[in-house]
Parts: sequence; C-alpha cells; structure tokens
Amino acid sequence: MDDAESLHLRAIEAANNNEFARSVELTEQARALTDDPDLLDRLDVTASRGVAETGDPDKAIALCERVLTRDGVVPLTAGLAHSQLGMLYMMHADSTAAFEHFALGIDVLADHPLHLGRVLINRGLVHLQRGDPASAAADFSGAAESFERAGEPVERAKAVFNLGYTHLLRNDFVAAMRGMDEAAETLVELSPVNRAIAQQDRAEVLVASGRTREAIEALEAASAAYGSQRLRRLQAECEYILARTLLAEEPARARTVARAAARRFRAHGSDPWALRADSIALVAEIESGASAKALIPVCDDVVAGLRKAGHTLDADRLALHAARLVVRRGDFADAAARVNRVRTTQDSPITTQLLTREVRAELAEAQGQSARMRSHARRGLAELHTWQATFGSLDLQSSTVGHGQHLARLGLRAAMADGSPEVVFEWSERARALASRVTSLRPPPDPALAADLTELRVADPQDRARVRELKERIRSHTWFAAEGTVGEPIGLATLQQRLATDDAALVAHVVLDEEVTALAVTARDAAVVPIGPLAPIRALLDRVSADLDFAAQNRTGDIAAAVRGSLRTDLSALAEHLVRPLLGTVGYRRLVLTPSAALAGTPWNCLPGLIGRPLTIPASATRWIEQTATPVRPPAIAGFVAGPRLQRAEEEVRRAATAWPTAQVLTGADADAARAGWLASRVDLFHVAGHGLHPGDHPLFAAVELADGPWFGHDVDLLPRTPDVVLLSACDLGRVSVLHGEESVGMSAAWLHAGARTVISSPALLADDVACEVFAAWHLLVAAGTPPADALAQVCAETEDVVPLLSFGAGW
Repeated sequence: MDDAESLHLRAIEAANNNEFARSVELTEQARALTDDPDLLDRLDVTASRGVAETGDPDKAIALCERVLTRDGVVPLTAGLAHSQLGMLYMMHADSTAAFEHFALGIDVLADHPLHLGRVLINRGLVHLQRGDPASAAADFSGAAESFERAGEPVERAKAVFNLGYTHLLRNDFVAAMRGMDEAAETLVELSPVNRAIAQQDRAEVLVASGRTREAIEALEAASAAYGSQRLRRLQAECEYILARTLLAEEPARARTVARAAARRFRAHGSDPWALRADSIALVAEIESGASAKALIPVCDDVVAGLRKAGHTLDADRLALHAARLVVRRGDFADAAARVNRVRTTQDSPITTQLLTREVRAELAEAQGQSARMRSHARRGLAELHTWQATFGSLDLQSSTVGHGQHLARLGLRAAMADGSPEVVFEWSERARALASRVTSLRPPPDPALAADLTELRVADPQDRARVRELKERIRSHTWFAAEGTVGEPIGLATLQQRLATDDAALVAHVVLDEEVTALAVTARDAAVVPIGPLAPIRALLDRVSADLDFAAQNRTGDIAAAVRGSLRTDLSALAEHLVRPLLGTVGYRRLVLTPSAALAGTPWNCLPGLIGRPLTIPASATRWIEQTATPVRPPAIAGFVAGPRLQRAEEEVRRAATAWPTAQVLTGADADAARAGWLASRVDLFHVAGHGLHPGDHPLFAAVELADGPWFGHDVDLLPRTPDVVLLSACDLGRVSVLHGEESVGMSAAWLHAGARTVISSPALLADDVACEVFAAWHLLVAAGTPPADALAQVCAETEDVVPLLSFGAGW
C-alpha cells in the first residue's frame, strides 16, 4: 500500500498529465494517511489545480490562500503556493494578480530548477494572454533550461512546445512548427489530453499556413478529447480557437461555436476568456454582413473589456472589424479614427497587419479614393510577401496566399475601375503571383525527407493512418526549406520591351466578381477588353474537359466520333469568348498567357485562332521576364523514363530517344525513383511517360508511377540539379489545383519552382498512340534547335487529333 508521500507524487504526475479528477482523488487518499502539516499544505497546493479544472476555481484559490495564512508554513511550500495561485489567477485571466504571485514564487524557488521551470512556463502563458510573445519566449526559454538542469525531459518538452507557439505569434511559423514537432514526439504519448493540447496549438500553425480545413479537423478532435475527459475550460479554449478558425469560411458556424465557448467560460468563472469568445461571435456577425448600428456599442464594450484584461490582440482584431462595420454604415470619419487607434508594427501578427490594410483599403474604396485604395492593398501585399520570403517551401508559399486574397481582390477592383492598361497590368500581376513573387533558394539535402518519401512509395494505400502520417511528416519537412527573396512586379513598359524582342504578345485573362476581362499587350499597344460572364465559359470548359478525357479513352466507334464533333464545337465556342475578341490586338504573334486560375484546364493550343501558334504559360509575366533574361540554351543531353502498366510507354520513349545521339533511357525495373532522380539531375531535357495521379487536396503529392511506386512532386525538390526542359507524358500531371484565388499548384508548378525553364504537360488525358506520334515528332524538332513551345505548336497543328498539350514557364 502506498504511503501519503507516494500518493502525493502520483497525484502530481496525474495533474501533469492533465488527469485532474484522478489527481484530486489521490490527494484525498494521501490526506487520510498523514498528519504532517507540511505534507498537508503541499497536498492542498497540488489538489488546487485539479479542483479548478474540474469546476470549482474559487475553492482552488481558497486552498492555496489557506496554506499561505498558516503559521509556520515551510518557505518552499509557500513558494509553491504562490506559484499555484499565479496559475489559478492566470486561468481566471487576472494577469495582475497572476504576475504578483509568480514574482513571489520565483523569489523562493530560484534554487529549485524543477519548480522554477514550472513557474516560468506559467508566467510565460500569462505573457501570451497579454499579447507579449517576446517576454513569453524569454520565460519559456528559461523554463527549458531549468528543466534541462533538473533532468526532466517531459517538462522541457512542454517548455519547447510553448516556445514554438511564441514563434507563431512573431510570424515565424516555420520555427513554430519545428519546435512543436520536436516537443510533440515526447508529449503526445503521455495522455489523450496532452495529445489534444498538441493538436490544438498545432492547429493554429495550420491556420497561419492557410491549411484551414486540416486545422478545423484537428481542433474538432481536440475539443472532443477534452469533452470526453470533462475538462470544460480546456474544451472552451479549444472552441474559442475553432470559432476563430471558422471565421473566413463558415462565419455562421463560427458564431455558434464562439457563443458555446463563452457559456462554458462563464460557467467556469473565466469572464475575461468569455469576452474573448464574445469578440469572435461579434466578428462572425460582422463577417456575415451585419450592419446594425446597435452592434457598434456592443463591440466597443467588449473591446474595452479585452483591453482592461490585457488581451490586446483580441481587442485589436474586434476593433478593426468594428471599423469595417462603421465603413459599411457610411460614417467614414469615425471609421478612420477607429482604425488609427489600432497600433500595428512589423512585430504585430501578420494577420493583424493585413486586416488593418484591408479595412483602410475598404474605407478608401467607400470614399471613392481609388489610388489610395490601391496603395493600401499594395503595401499590405508587400508585408505578406516579406513574410512569405522567410520560408522557401512551395507548399507554404502557395497555401499562405489566402491571407492576401482579399487585398489582391480590392486592388484589382480599383484597377478595373481605373481602366488604364498600366494599372490593370500591375494588379493582374499582383493577383496572379501572390506566391510566385517569392523566389526560393534550393533547399539543402534532407535525408529524413528522402527516407519518408521512399517509405510512402511502398506504403500500403489501405493503411490510411500510416499514409496520412507520412504525408504530414513530408509536408512538415518541406516547410523548413531555405528562405526566399521577394521581387517587385515588372511594369508595362518593361514587358513591352521584351515582347518587341520576341515579336510576341501577352494576354492576361482576369476574373473579378464573376466577370472575365482580358488585357492584351504588344510591343506598341495595350487594350483592356471585356469578355463577359464567367459562368458560360466555365460550363464550356467543364464539357471540354470531360470530352477530352472521353475522346482519349475511346478512339473508335460512332459515340467517339460524336464526342469529337461536340468537342470541336465547344472549342470553337470557347475561342469565341476567349480568343476572337483579342485577335485585333495580338495579331498572329507568339503568345504569353497569364490566365486567371478560374480558367484552369483550358486547352489553349486547341482553340481556333491559337492552333499552330507558339504560346507559353508562365506563373506571371514577371516570372517570364526573369526566366528569359538568360538566353535559351538548346538541350544537348536528353533522358527518358517509362513507367509500368502504360500501353506504348516504352515505345514512346524509345522512339523519342532516337532524336538524341546520347540519350539515356530507363525502362522496366530500371525505371525506379532513385534512378529517375539520378537521370533527371544529369540531363538538359527530361521526358517521363507513365501513369499519373493528381490528388486535389495535396497537389504536391501528384505523382508518376515508376517501377518501385509513385514519384512525387515533393521528390523534385530533392534533385541536386533540375533539367531545363521537362516533358510529362502522364495523365493528370498537367492538371492543377486552385488553392486560393489565383494560386494554382500541381506537378508542372513543382518542376518550375525547382528551376525548370519549360514544362510540357496536358491538363487532360492524352491517348497513348497520339502521345507516341506527337512526342516523336516534337523531339526531332527540339533536337534540331526549335524552341519547345514552337515545336509543340507545329506538331499539334499537323495532326488531325485534338492534342491538349501546353507549354508552361518560358517556352522559347
């Protein structure tokens, strides 16, 4: 049978593992076995946490205060009582009282590293509540050092995890994820509640990275875990974060969840936390379009309460949304005064910086100040890009553009109202290149990433939990890629100089408020051309995509002939919308296309008016200028890979390879991921034929099937050198996923991000026999010195089939 001291140690362990009801039970058992005054005091201190977490915070505070008022209390025990009181007041969001008791505890516990570390962790959490991540980081770092000295790896992991959270608040979520992942390996195995805490905090990193749906799933799981343990305060905190996460996509649900959290907080006696939940419910109401005047004083009262409680970040967020409401009501002077009262700096969370710019831009729009509106949008996007440049991952750069989507839309709307080609071009570039404005350095070799990709290649697809775990780990690895550099979009005059050199034209299709507009630019002319509503164009594109896929799989028979006829009719109709209105400006020049992501999947090479015309599709005109600044070097060495289970794949690559005297070809068992990567890094032109897969949820897991399994988009970043020209002869690998607004990601984008100059791929299925013939002819032309896009235009025009191959990047 355990003695009282042993039971006390078990109670402490249970509390540290968030098993609070069990902790209270163990302290009661210990109390019955001792009359030692000091041990009884320490039992009261330990029990107080469990009592508070299970629903009686006032009794918990009374337990610690009773210890401090007892004559003859041991100094160390008094220090522990002060430390515990600080934590209890922290849970009540009474930061003044919390800081007072933490300071008293630290004075006594300075020579006890384990206890000191716990005080520093808790004081750091109060700093976080008050919106002071720098002070919190100092305390968490001190706590980690104390736990290191005390030989407590689990406690140290908690400090490191919290330190990671401070990096998030200081806009460095790569460091945040690195710290959280390191600590989570230790913490998640301790208990379901610890796992829930890790999910909850990591979800906030996912929100910052634009992965909102994954964050919502993590928060829902964490909330359920807290609820199953009857930990209502922790459940309410999780619901508060969940409500904040839902704001952008589901404001009505966000309001419901926030109100539920507020009720839990008030039932627990945590009124300041209830105010935080109230603020989210109010923001959700405003984001849902509310404009009632009665909301304004309610917002003001909650903002005042939040500032009084030290919750500056929550107060700023609600104050800015209240200003948005006031703009909506037309009181511009009051709105300007409200925005001016919110002080943001480069150290403010990026979301607060961008929200400030959004509200200022909306105010300028409402006042009819188009130039001022564009200025605020431009400065906000510059802040976003400066932040994006702190990480080099294409995954991160693409997913985080959602933070700038509203600003880009505001700027584009102002540009359209202005109507001048120079302004429309500027904002077409800014909207189109929210991620591609950041140029990444090549990442260093990552053996761990390579090992995880190898394991994923051979993983059983039915083992969904393991596959998901590996994919998440791989994405996290790529987050730590090298930092990038930010480039400013080029001006129209610079573009026209380059177009003159190439005798080319640019067409930028812009979609705003479900209307399509095109900007057509040549060396001497530029015109903004209204195209019309998006809906009928998108309906045509959906039919064309389905017919292309059907025609590729059904080459003979009456139905196939009918589908081909329908396809050509729809392609002509598409051209009437997207091409014919522009021919008077662009003439018969080569074309650089920067279409809106809303037009993703358009088989531009197949549209009447563009058939036989060299065209290329870069991420943006700015990126095209950067790529063409270095003169094109005709490929000298070509490499070919044929994957398994694809009819005529080996024939395709062997026929194509005959155009190149020194070609290297991998087929059969030799065509595995390792050899394909080795070959790709040693050639100028790389051609891979195989079954393709494009998963829309994580497009960088697009893959081509090789002998030993899928070869992923993530594998591409591991190549020590990238070929100039890449040809993807695999179904689905030319498809893209539109993640946010104008940002498209897929296998083609992965190769371009890694450094390829040109990628040839198809947004639809391509029949095996057509691919075999077309690519054989294309390679003969390219080997003779014809630029890739010019060769593609020629071979596609010379066949009777519809060939939806496209040139991405710089095609000449």
